[in-house]
Amino acid sequence: MKTGRLVLSALVLGVGCVAIAAPSQDRVDAIWSYAKDRIDRQTDVWFDDGDFPATIAILSVSGILNPHDYESITNLGWMQENVEQWDAAVKTYERYREDNPQDPDRALPIAQYYFMKKQYAKVPSLLEPSMTAKGKPHANIYRILGSSYEKLGKLEDAKRVLSKYVSIAPKDGQAKVNLARIERKLKGENR
Repeated sequence: MKTGRLVLSALVLGVGCVAIAAPSQDRVDAIWSYAKDRIDRQTDVWFDDGDFPATIAILSVSGILNPHDYESITNLGWMQENVEQWDAAVKTYERYREDNPQDPDRALPIAQYYFMKKQYAKVPSLLEPSMTAKGKPHANIYRILGSSYEKLGKLEDAKRVLSKYVSIAPKDGQAKVNLARIERKLKGENR
């Protein structure tokens, strides 16, 4: 374990020294790619060994080094949830949302967290802006938002969200089934 931390320290120091020497951008990109690959491999080793505190620590470093890396941040939040560090997970997801205004999916991790905790009332204010954001929102934005509205009894909103999603993804059979269920509920049918 000390060797892994020593390697991580050397990588961070090496990247810092490279920044001082001001090499070409291609060289910096190559070094960073190697460092990120090494961090990812070490994360997998510690995770497989069950060393969750070390896994969380290295994911935290990775998130600091690249706060725009959706995968690193969501992996960190997921690990924090696994060890029941609920407040830390919320802070991780919120930090990603705040630090990445250009990402139409920036609120998805925190919204998914609240959805899984059955705190449906917190989801709409997080995901509604994604419906009109530039870029193509992830399909789960529509799924989670529509389901949250349904759980809250806001069937017209659920229908609006799911209708928009079905128009974008007409081959999503489950979305069509969910939309049909909402429409039956709106008509007063209980099937």
